[in-house]
Amino acid sequence: MKPTSREILQSISNECHHQLTYYTFNTTTLQVTAKYREGRLAGLRYLSELTWYYLQEEKRIIQQFDAQIIKQLEQYASLEENDYKEGLFSTLKEIHERVQEIQKKS
Repeated sequence: MKPTSREILQSISNECHHQLTYYTFNTTTLQVTAKYREGRLAGLRYLSELTWYYLQEEKRIIQQFDAQIIKQLEQYASLEENDYKEGLFSTLKEIHERVQEIQKKS
């Protein structure tokens, strides 16, 4: 199964943090110039911030998705009470609750 975008971003973030620690604290054992180390650390910090940004974007997508479900519930609240409305609301509420549960876990 293909990894999700979240899993890929978390993997990149973990690798960046690992290398940040490695290049920050191994000043005597690494055979690299100070300028190389400085450039490497700058790149790793940038990538770390970039992965954090996109992980936050992913959270916002879920929030926007849930907001759309709520909007649909409000929009169709004035429908006449019948089986169609009951089925529609049942489905939307079920998914809304599932999204809420998932957000609480993460």
